[in-house]
Amino acid sequence: MYRSIPLFIIGAVVSSALVNSSDAAALNQRVSGTNCSYGNGSTTSALISIGNAIFNQSTTSAETISCPVTDDDRFRKQDITTLNVHGYNGSTTGVAVEASTCVVFFGATGEACSASVSSTANGNYTLSPPTTVWSSAHSSDFGFIRVKLPAKGGATASSVRGYYTAS
Repeated sequence: MYRSIPLFIIGAVVSSALVNSSDAAALNQRVSGTNCSYGNGSTTSALISIGNAIFNQSTTSAETISCPVTDDDRFRKQDITTLNVHGYNGSTTGVAVEASTCVVFFGATGEACSASVSSTANGNYTLSPPTTVWSSAHSSDFGFIRVKLPAKGGATASSVRGYYTAS
């Protein structure tokens, strides 16, 4: 009887480890567009953050915003393999929402950005710009997402609701 106790304990430990195993390397994050800030547009007074997103309320000009990207020991930007930027394109004349990934150099003036991706469709959008600029070659640089929001053409303004990242 007492010989079976060690076997029972070993079995319980192995079973517990199998039941509770997970892929610790797979991480994801959802970030609200309200964390984004005004970029280099000409009429930043048209950009308004209203609780759930950041909007371009201008009816005449596009605005550019920047969204920070988490980069710490647990969730490094160079490990991000999926990026989806979500929002609404308020243009009714086919003007595109554009998104790209960028870094600001930590030890020099300047930045580098990926090619932008875009959507001209009026309505909800999901854009997935390439994350190659966040590679290990730029591991010490500061990453961000740049989004150009077209002017509002109808009742609803162009916006960034947020973005999703996964490694």
